[in-house]
Amino acid sequence: MNTKEKVILALEKAKGSYISGEELARGLNVSRNAIWKVIGELRRSGYIISSASKRGYRLEEKNDVISKEGIFLNLKEAFRDNYPGELFLHNIYVYKELDSTNNEAKKELVFNKGNILNETVIIAEEQTAGRGHLESSFSSPKGGIYMSIIYEAKRIDKKAESIPDIIGSGVAGVIERDFQVRIERKEDSSLYIEKEKIGGIMTEGISDLETGIFSNYITGIGIRFARLSLISGRLIEKNALIADILAELHSKLG
Repeated sequence: MNTKEKVILALEKAKGSYISGEELARGLNVSRNAIWKVIGELRRSGYIISSASKRGYRLEEKNDVISKEGIFLNLKEAFRDNYPGELFLHNIYVYKELDSTNNEAKKELVFNKGNILNETVIIAEEQTAGRGHLESSFSSPKGGIYMSIIYEAKRIDKKAESIPDIIGSGVAGVIERDFQVRIERKEDSSLYIEKEKIGGIMTEGISDLETGIFSNYITGIGIRFARLSLISGRLIEKNALIADILAELHSKLG
């Protein structure tokens, strides 16, 4: 991890409490000026960080910026005694904006396949060309959760035909549990609360054209988080919901 990532992790661990700049600098073996610069950068990118003389910095509870460090800490809680180690921390990539997380996943498989592990997760705060089934568009403004998970076919081939149902029921179940709402799942894996669509799921297979053998599956998950929070009236962090979904799907397909 670089200094910025280490600072985020430290702030997330102490969320709601102050941690001194001196303590951060000493723990990360950098200067206090380096910490000050990182804090400024984080604030500009949307993190709500308070500061007080002789007390240091505090990541506020109402902060809700998606980060792999925040997801990582929530994963430890979601997995409890079955946590698979720090693997997920290195498998998670978070972007401010992408055209489509599924498209990015495909690019990674083409250009960086040797470093792409099973359950690699690509997340965007916003998609400019989000896609649904049959090349339909999926509106993906800021405030939502848009992510794709890459699976190695050899790890889940025995479950391949059931993947859409496994993932659809898993995501719906997590949302129902976390937000105390009833989710209706359509045949195309769209997720509804009564008549309002609050999410969609699309799984694509990557195969060899000559042999027809699948090498990977990419599952795209889009959740209209702001609407979900408003409808349910429950305050759940994006990082917490993402972690719960990843833990649930890992238990079913990992």
